[in-house]
Amino acid sequence: MFKAPPSADKYDTLQDTAGYARPADDFGEHVPAGDHLQNLLHLKKMLIDKRRFMAQDVIAYPVVYLARAQDIANLQELMAALDVAITHELALG
Repeated sequence: MFKAPPSADKYDTLQDTAGYARPADDFGEHVPAGDHLQNLLHLKKMLIDKRRFMAQDVIAYPVVYLARAQDIANLQELMAALDVAITHELALG
């Protein structure tokens, strides 16, 4: 049986978001490098992995193909912006 959600005045948003504000298990442990370029490169690797997971999702659940295609397109825009940030960090030395 489903339980009714708590009332808005008793709902602790910070506690609830703590579960997904932690590092994702899908990507393994990452200790921040203290090096901005290394952190950006790690983020790029995570986004590539995410894109691969979304494409795999389409194979497992074909009904989601259109939504996943749009998700991948949106992710590609983000990755392009990330490439600009990586290029900028490289230029900064």
